[in-house]
Amino acid sequence: MEQKASNCRLRYRSSSTYSPEATGFEAQEQKQEQKQEEEQEQEEEEEQEEEEEEEEEEEEEQEEEEEEEEEEEEEEEQKQEEEDEEEQKQEQEEEQKQEQKQEEEQEEEEEQKQEEEQKQEQKQEQNEEQKQEEEEEQKQEQKQEEEEEQKQEEK
Repeated sequence: MEQKASNCRLRYRSSSTYSPEATGFEAQEQKQEQKQEEEQEQEEEEEQEEEEEEEEEEEEEQEEEEEEEEEEEEEEEQKQEEEDEEEQKQEQEEEQKQEQKQEEEQEEEEEQKQEEEQKQEQKQEQNEEQKQEEEEEQKQEQKQEEEEEQKQEEK
């Protein structure tokens, strides 16, 4: 009987889980070990939870940063587009102004040319008229002279 009880005690001592049958010092030792194991497990669990939370937070922060970057990029793109549009608009306006100016200058040139031509024509006409008048006068004079001569001869 004594031998059997001793064997039992040995078995309980080597066991890491608490056995309600264990008595005295052994029971206390087992309780302490179990408590330590539980505390260690709890600590490990808490550490793991903390790590997971930190990881989650980091991920969230990274996502937020990425979103912000995307937004900034979009804003930058939009700004660039607006600037490009404005520039294009100004260029078009400038081109139109230039074209209009050229057209006006051409028209003015044409008008001047026409005026010049008209003046030339008028001048030519006047010259022609003058020439004709002079010729007429000469004819008249000659005619008169001839008549005079004839009169003289008749006398």
